[in-house]
Amino acid sequence: MDEGIGKTVKLFLLWLGFFLALPIIGSIIGRFFTSPTNYEILKWSQLLGYVLMIIVFFGKRHVELSFGHIERRMVWPVVGMSVLVTASQAFVLFSALSLLDVDLLCQGEELERRQQFFSGIVGVLNACIFAPIGEEIGFRSILLGGLLKTRCRPWIAILISALVFASFHGFGANFVTAMLFGILIGWLYWRTGSIIPGIIIHIINNSLTAIDLSGQPNAVLWLILVVNLLLLAFSLWWFGKKPISDSATS
Repeated sequence: MDEGIGKTVKLFLLWLGFFLALPIIGSIIGRFFTSPTNYEILKWSQLLGYVLMIIVFFGKRHVELSFGHIERRMVWPVVGMSVLVTASQAFVLFSALSLLDVDLLCQGEELERRQQFFSGIVGVLNACIFAPIGEEIGFRSILLGGLLKTRCRPWIAILISALVFASFHGFGANFVTAMLFGILIGWLYWRTGSIIPGIIIHIINNSLTAIDLSGQPNAVLWLILVVNLLLLAFSLWWFGKKPISDSATS
């Protein structure tokens, strides 16, 4: 068990180096320029960090981009249900926050900073493509996958990986939603043995974050909430009960 944990820690620290090093360097260089040039440098450095991370971890086979123990005939149903999980949980979150009048986004200068950072082609690529792939490599394949190979109970491993994942996304309402999101994707990783469903869900989720339902009447928000809760419950039931493979964990 010690050897497994040691390897997991080493790989996670290597991943963390790619995750933090280049953006930090970009941030330091960006301080010598005036806005928005500094944001552009930071965005490009983060993009480079993600690209190098993906090349190294897939190239060195530290991470396998495979469908795990999903049978070939179940690949497309799993992809389709992953999309349903994403859309339903996103609309449940958006409608619930609107009904509770909770602003998930930052406000003021912080909101403006994030809007600048995620604007443009490079910002969109970072937020919607490379960050989801990079985070699934680190939090699911390396951290959760490594814990699952030890004697750590699956539910504890899922909670640990979700907690670390949420901590990287700030605190407050964002921490709670990231924690729930991490538990959801962690359970799907444990169920399927593959990071592909998590990558699909993460990409679509990040792409949907710009949706604003706050202007809808409460009756519409309740309808969206109930319908998508039912869809989410069905999709999770499907993943839990459907025989994805003969060796799938149930």
